[in-house]
Amino acid sequence: MNFGIVVEGNQDSAAYPELIKKIRDDIESIFPIPCGGVGTLKKEFINSLKQFKWRAPHSIDKALVIMDSDCADAFVWEERLGQIYEQSHFKPTFPVHFHATKCKLETWLLADENAINQASQQRGKNKRVTAVTIDLESNKGAKELFQKQLSRADLPATPRVYQEIASFAKIARIAERCPLFKQFVLKVRAC
Repeated sequence: MNFGIVVEGNQDSAAYPELIKKIRDDIESIFPIPCGGVGTLKKEFINSLKQFKWRAPHSIDKALVIMDSDCADAFVWEERLGQIYEQSHFKPTFPVHFHATKCKLETWLLADENAINQASQQRGKNKRVTAVTIDLESNKGAKELFQKQLSRADLPATPRVYQEIASFAKIARIAERCPLFKQFVLKVRAC
């Protein structure tokens, strides 16, 4: 299966493919398009979907448009993206799904502290972080907290580090600490 994903930024385009590959074992390729922020994503995701149709190196079987809700009602954001999509009258040959995280991607990456520790160890840092013991899905400061955890582990907040942490993250641990992550899993698994 070939996925096309439209995301907010470069860190997202590095981490989400790793999470998607952990959820589905039939992935051949994932083609991410980072938009440079949520404002641009809302304005440009239709053009990104058109790129999947006309310019992707392989035919796309499914597309996901993913954004952070910043702890607002994720359903409302998904509905807004769906309305923009419907008003565009663009009808690709592949299904399109919309997902707004409950807060941020960093919320999910914070959920498994062992993934941060493994990334640190892999880079020869061997600095350890402990589990964050707050309700992750209601924490508006998830990105800042994640960056503090990265600093403690002596890791930069680069797309490559996001990718490494996502690759080490355990899906079950994320789902345990972030119950709404299961909605993302369902959308990834949907045909």
